[in-house]
Amino acid sequence: MIGNDVIDLELAGSQSNWRRKGFLQKVFSPAEQEIITTSTDEDKLVWLLWSMKEAAYKAHQREFQLPRRLNWLMQECSILEMTSGNATGTIEIEGHLYSSSSEITSEYIHTSVEKIPASGFKNVILEGSSSAVKKLLITKVAEHFDVEPHELQLKKDAQGMPFLSRKECIFLDRFSFSGHGRFSAYSLSLINCETSVKQS
Repeated sequence: MIGNDVIDLELAGSQSNWRRKGFLQKVFSPAEQEIITTSTDEDKLVWLLWSMKEAAYKAHQREFQLPRRLNWLMQECSILEMTSGNATGTIEIEGHLYSSSSEITSEYIHTSVEKIPASGFKNVILEGSSSAVKKLLITKVAEHFDVEPHELQLKKDAQGMPFLSRKECIFLDRFSFSGHGRFSAYSLSLINCETSVKQS
């Protein structure tokens, strides 16, 4: 299962005061708070961990068909490796482990999460509307399966998770959307999809 999250750092900095009393304790575990407070760039670590939690939540929700309810403290993030432009880590939710990969720029942080490492997902991040990134995903999937883009419709299931439908049947759900401020993104896995797509 895949989840992703993109954060517009300019918008996050202007709209969210993470230094206000009680914020860190509400969102992050003691170990995660230590990662933040011992960092030379606390702002970056706050939003990196936030994006890891959001992305993992989406993957976990889809895997177990859960209703939409994010419990921040049910997730425990660990950072395995971090450079100025990338980070890898893990997120544990109720005994289930997810692997994360993050791209860090001066303008945004984008995190993709997968249950099975190396599932071969592709990320697309653009400065633009969510409708534009959704159109790009539909085009990519249509090309991969040699179908016409107009045959694919983007829908949501009972839990609000997106999937692609073709001829009124579920066609593909191995992707995740996110959007924040100026940026929209998707993560998509087409590895071994031929056996899992419900052809109609």
